[in-house]
Amino acid sequence: MKKLEIFGDSILQGVIYSEEEKKYRLFSENKFDSVKAQGVEVVNNARMGATVEKGLSRMQKALDGGSNTTVLLEFGGNDCDFDWGLISENPEIEIEAKIPEKKFTALLAEAINYARSRGADVAVATLIPIDAEKYMNWISRNLNYNNILRWLGDVSMLSRWQEYYNRLVEETASRLKCRIVDLRSTFLLSHSYKTMLCADGIHPTEKGHALIHDIISEFALAN
Repeated sequence: MKKLEIFGDSILQGVIYSEEEKKYRLFSENKFDSVKAQGVEVVNNARMGATVEKGLSRMQKALDGGSNTTVLLEFGGNDCDFDWGLISENPEIEIEAKIPEKKFTALLAEAINYARSRGADVAVATLIPIDAEKYMNWISRNLNYNNILRWLGDVSMLSRWQEYYNRLVEETASRLKCRIVDLRSTFLLSHSYKTMLCADGIHPTEKGHALIHDIISEFALAN
């Protein structure tokens, strides 16, 4: 049987923020049971908060590999994040992202090469876009909004920075001749993509996750 092993963060784990419950929960179809029913086993190793460094470590412990296996990697969203509490306290600080650019691309390449060394085919997913205004309001809760804004320069810097990491993902995939599963374009080309993002500005709503589910399912069944 063919197998798709997913390694990524909360986006492919299926995390949704429920405004009614004021907490995170999982999308009902995050295990891709409909794909399994059509003959492709899906193992979803994605975890909330995962960076590419954590994902590589998990892969080295959990990946079975083999010629019938495809590995889908989805990282960058947490890697490009910052310590907003520290920035709120000191907007003059010079600080790097959680996983700085060069380290990020090196680890992503290492993850791709490791999966290939286990006999698996590898694909890389692009990052879904964020809603910068929602995300700014989210990260500044109980913090100094103006200090964070001062450090950023403008709110849209949040989306530009995340877009930069997406470009690093695409460039690394292209350099290593990996297939790309383009989640980002599908969201951006929607006339209402921001309505498919939760109140935190980064996690998809039910509708957004349903769209991701369809893209991943189509990819899994086409292999």
